[in-house]
Amino acid sequence: MVMGISAVASASILIRLADAPALVIASYRVGLATVALGPWLLHQRLRSTARVSGPSLRQAMGSGVFLALHFAFWIQSLQMTSIASSVTLVSTTPVFASLFSRICLREPFDRWMILGVLCSTLGGVWVAGADFRASGEALRGDLLALGGAVMAAGYLVTGRSARRALDLASYTFVAYGVAALVLLLFCAGARLPLWGLSTRTYLALGLLALVPQLIGHTAFNWSLRFLPSTVVAVVLMGEPIGATLLGYLVLREAPAWPKAAGLAILGLGILLCSLSVRRPASPPA
Repeated sequence: MVMGISAVASASILIRLADAPALVIASYRVGLATVALGPWLLHQRLRSTARVSGPSLRQAMGSGVFLALHFAFWIQSLQMTSIASSVTLVSTTPVFASLFSRICLREPFDRWMILGVLCSTLGGVWVAGADFRASGEALRGDLLALGGAVMAAGYLVTGRSARRALDLASYTFVAYGVAALVLLLFCAGARLPLWGLSTRTYLALGLLALVPQLIGHTAFNWSLRFLPSTVVAVVLMGEPIGATLLGYLVLREAPAWPKAAGLAILGLGILLCSLSVRRPASPPA
């Protein structure tokens, strides 16, 4: 989980360095990751005699659709608002993940989790409020980031269900592959060019596929077999701290005091949520 957080924290910086439309960036990110997963999947299927069930396969495909929408909303938000605001708002995912997992998977949460997600939401609203005073475009970016949080919750909850039956290689290949196909359809519908990008952009896209996607997301998808989706979403809330720090070191984008205060409240939300995680769920059969 620590490795996953360290990997996904670099995503917002690499997205800023890529000079391409949001949908093109997202398409390359999951598309290249899917291609890289191909040899691993082939190796795993040759060694295994287990059959992939239809319901789990459909769940993995649904997870891929959620992932595509998450990326489409969130990456666009990064081009309209600040890194601190975008990453913080998209990290309110536990608010929605806790509700979805309770309704769909019957996974419980206690008062510490409730207090934690409420606190993290307050921190996100605080950060978003600073952008609202800055410009209307920043507010639209904040709303897109919030939509990305809802889609990310769907991705985690559906993935938690699919991972009960699917091995990691099969699940990630299907989920990332479906996400890539959906995003490519979006690009075709919007008539966005996929070629003729700068060398720096291609390098950033390759690193996006390798570090945040293959290392980061795959680490979280591995943990979904052993931990409830809400717990995984809570751990993901540590991303804004690393992303904001990288934003300052690489882009010299220092958060103003309202944003810093919002991030502090978010940190308190992470602490409160951690009090509810007394022991991990038993690994599914």
